[in-house]
Amino acid sequence: MSSTTLPWTGRLPGDVSPSRTVPFARLATVEIRKLTDTRTALVLLTLLVLGAVGAMIVRTVVLAQDVPGVQDVATGTGPVLSLFLPILGIVSVTSEWSRRTALTTFALEPRRGRVLAAKAVAATVVAVATSALMIAVAYPTTAASAARGTEPSFALDPVALVGWTATNVLFTLCGVALGALLLNGAASIVVYLVASIAWGFVGLTGELGSTLARWFDLNGTTVPLADGEMSPEAVGPLLASIGLWVVVPFLLGVLRVRRIELR
Repeated sequence: MSSTTLPWTGRLPGDVSPSRTVPFARLATVEIRKLTDTRTALVLLTLLVLGAVGAMIVRTVVLAQDVPGVQDVATGTGPVLSLFLPILGIVSVTSEWSRRTALTTFALEPRRGRVLAAKAVAATVVAVATSALMIAVAYPTTAASAARGTEPSFALDPVALVGWTATNVLFTLCGVALGALLLNGAASIVVYLVASIAWGFVGLTGELGSTLARWFDLNGTTVPLADGEMSPEAVGPLLASIGLWVVVPFLLGVLRVRRIELR
């Protein structure tokens, strides 16, 4: 009887090779899909689009005395976007915990910080895509307003549009940060809405309140950015409000998610 000698492979029987790292692009793609194909997300996106288009129609066809330009029509949806995009960002994080799928998610990718970063990227992509959709829808809406016998303007200011899109991204990331910090959808939404309203009252309480609102009210500090009129004086308050409402809560949220016990 003869026996066959197998070459040494450097691995003992039963050895388990280390699993490959999940590419970040794949994580982001999965988070984008989760952000757009769940029932809650679809309801929010539908309400966002309907609300924004409704605002366009009311402004251009019903109320406006002068036909606004296509850029004014698109950016006029800002209040609607600043309401729904942060809520969408909140849901993108907190839905993992409300549906108890966090255990599965972090089992597939144990590095929880990467998962939260992928959620932030996914929310950014959705915010940019939504902004682009608003610009695209603004063209036929503006053209329809010409039925009143006036000539609409289709000129665009690229700098202002980039600033407006960046503003939408910031509000969305604010929602992601609050969701990561609180890990509770209802609480995060309440905090965001109350803070948005409260800063208006803080600014009326005196010189100190006015200064605090000027530096830390994200709704106010992003106005120059959204209008494409950033100045050196506006940079400081913008960075301060971003730090307070986006950077700090997101970093604290990452620390909390990394330490929390999954059940």
